[in-house]
Amino acid sequence: MPEISRSNLKLILGAAAAAVAAAAAVWGLGDWRPARGVTTQAHSEAQPAARGAPGWFSAVGGPPASAAGSSAPEPLARQVDALIATGKPEDAYQAHNLIGDCITFQKLGVIPYFHFPEQREMSEAEKQAEAKVCASLTEQMKRSRIDYLTLAARAGVQGASSRFLMEGPFGDPSALQTRPDDPLVLQWKQQAMEQLNREAAQGDLSSLNTLWTSHMTGTPAVPKDARLAYTYNAAMERIFRMQAPDANGGPYDSQLFSFLKEGLTPEQIAAADAEAGRIAENFRKRFEARKLGEAAAAVSGRQ
Repeated sequence: MPEISRSNLKLILGAAAAAVAAAAAVWGLGDWRPARGVTTQAHSEAQPAARGAPGWFSAVGGPPASAAGSSAPEPLARQVDALIATGKPEDAYQAHNLIGDCITFQKLGVIPYFHFPEQREMSEAEKQAEAKVCASLTEQMKRSRIDYLTLAARAGVQGASSRFLMEGPFGDPSALQTRPDDPLVLQWKQQAMEQLNREAAQGDLSSLNTLWTSHMTGTPAVPKDARLAYTYNAAMERIFRMQAPDANGGPYDSQLFSFLKEGLTPEQIAAADAEAGRIAENFRKRFEARKLGEAAAAVSGRQ
């Protein structure tokens, strides 16, 4: 695989990240906005406000029922306790994201991409409300958030496997470089890759996006691998075509990423294309099953 210039790489990866978020929103695969525990009255009347990092673009649902539509800030500790009490991996992931948002807010005084995909910053009222929510953040919560994430990733919650990789071994990404031969770090890497590969095979967008970009460049956790980069990019292109069959080009366009095939044999390319097709088909089945489940739940709720 040829080397990619730094400027081109930033453009490519930036476009891909935006596209995968847009794709998830269009297909309705969980809301790529972490749970909101804080809403101003104006926002709550329209829709739950978006949450930002470290749950940026995470595939989780809306706000907890106790917080939705309320103008009063719900303390973080109360939200986390309620979510963990359900015992659901999806709620554990929401708790992880809520804690991460407060860590970010207390560090920066703002949550980036708070209203994604809207291009506006947090208002002063929203900042004040968030400060009240995050006042109950404790060191124990900061430590526990990794446990919540681990539970969610093992259960296959959408977006959790990618977040697990980003957090690094036990919440310390630097351990991949400072302790690369540590048995615990090696065990973590194995778990991270197994989770990502499992979810990618089922068509999980965040896992696919993480793997194809990581295999393209190589990271301390994910080895550089042209064949796998091409496979996962080809799967993303097929999924994008399902979403926008009439679009010209696209963020995963085979022409734009034709260099991924360089050095691969025709047999490797054919096998990668076949695997990409299976992944895209699994995505379609997963999407349709989810929609059928939602429709059945809606009918049941009206009875």
